Amino acid sequence: MSERSRHRFWVTMAVVAGLSLGVSSVPAQVPPSNKDQLKCQTGTTKTLTKFVKSKAQCAQKCLNKARKTSGPYTGCVPPGYTDPATNDCIFDPQKGAEAKASGKIEKGCAADCPECYAGPPSFCLDSEFLVASLEEVIDAVGVEIYCLEVAGTSPTKEEAKCEDTVAKSFVKFLGSKAKCYQKCVKNEFKGKTPANSCTAGSPADVATQKCITKAETKAVESIDKVCVAVPGNPSCYTLAASGAEWVALAEQAVDVTVPGLYCGSPSGAFLD
Repeated sequence: MSERSRHRFWVTMAVVAGLSLGVSSVPAQVPPSNKDQLKCQTGTTKTLTKFVKSKAQCAQKCLNKARKTSGPYTGCVPPGYTDPATNDCIFDPQKGAEAKASGKIEKGCAADCPECYAGPPSFCLDSEFLVASLEEVIDAVGVEIYCLEVAGTSPTKEEAKCEDTVAKSFVKFLGSKAKCYQKCVKNEFKGKTPANSCTAGSPADVATQKCITKAETKAVESIDKVCVAVPGNPSCYTLAASGAEWVALAEQAVDVTVPGLYCGSPSGAFLD
């Protein structure tokens, strides 16, 4: 295995393991038991994808400002995000992205917490764990996307455009694919699609397949347009170098995560 392949393998595994939200064995993906649990699970999915977007925007704003002076970039990168405005944007206990996401999850699951969310830790009562698990993955991917700034190097105009497009397309694809599954689960719950039609990674529902394919195509095209066709790929892009590679990484992460969010196994499916 080449050094590049080895690097890609370990980073990919780290992403997948993190996005699986600490699942020791993948829980059974089944429709929720009632409307309140459906609201909890679909709401949690929506909130987490919104959190990914919000945190990415916090970091992006910091990087845009730092690029104007050719750095330094240390305040814009994890884990500390030491730039004051960026730190508040993410960590403020009332208005930060973390706090907003945690509060919304707990509120949405207050009526009925699915058994597999009960913990420990309880995703319904201690949603900070859930948000923090996803956050580790965002940080790991962000470091790879903005590898030049992380190394203290200012990107060229083309490289910066590539980095920004990869970040936006990656985040948008995560949300789009999650939404495809969310709609499928709702239809399955209502009896509009047969049971087991929404299995992550290999959904039998044709509409869901088309939904995912459409999201894939858009993401790949948007990245390749500015990273490959120009070209604009930074030399430190060893994790992925094309739209297809970035999308494949995001795709695998979503497929591992979905069963943990739309789970039906007993309490205790998640690690402590």
